[in-house]
Amino acid sequence: MKFISLLLFAGLLHLQFFAQFSFGGGLSLNSYLNAQGLQNRSLNMPGLHAHFEIPRSGDVTLYGRFNYSFPKANYDTLIGYVTAINPTTTPYILAVNNRFKTSYFNFEGGNRYYIGNDYDNGFAGYGGSGVIISVGRVRKAYERTDVTGAYNWEQTHQVDPNEQSIGRVFCLGGYLQGGLKYTIPAIGTVYADVTLNYLLLANFSNSTATATEYISPLYFNFAIGYKKDLY
Repeated sequence: MKFISLLLFAGLLHLQFFAQFSFGGGLSLNSYLNAQGLQNRSLNMPGLHAHFEIPRSGDVTLYGRFNYSFPKANYDTLIGYVTAINPTTTPYILAVNNRFKTSYFNFEGGNRYYIGNDYDNGFAGYGGSGVIISVGRVRKAYERTDVTGAYNWEQTHQVDPNEQSIGRVFCLGGYLQGGLKYTIPAIGTVYADVTLNYLLLANFSNSTATATEYISPLYFNFAIGYKKDLY
């Protein structure tokens, strides 16, 4: 009986701890700093994010954000070759334009500190730091027609089955973040922030993964969104 009572008490404490939290989301943009020596190119990846916070005190929260960056193609167009499925098909080999496309799923989490007002009150600035984990997908995307535009090859031809058309990128690092927020009573909070990410580790699964232009040791994330506080 005492054991059950202790479990119930622990459960109540657990519920009380999570009695207040916030969740929301919005738009985001990753901006890479001339990755791989590419000059004068705007290496930006737009996306969406989901956001949650759990208060540790009035001005300190446990913070987490999931961010998805939409697939973005490299600037350079390459030429690849596809072969006919049926040996009697003419032409047997076609030249097809292709580009490498990259998408990312990121998670960042750590502590956030509010200045000027509390987490759930009025206008305030905030900042924080923590860990970022990124998983990228790089895909070699072929156009639907050959370079002449005369043949739609997808039903009659195929790429080399030994070709590594998909690669993965795994990144681990840290971040520094700063932003502004305004809480509207009984409505929610609007916020905007900028995050500087610094990668400590980047692992590529194959040569396709290394072809991405959208990676650099330092890059920025810009976010704007809305969150709702629950009590």
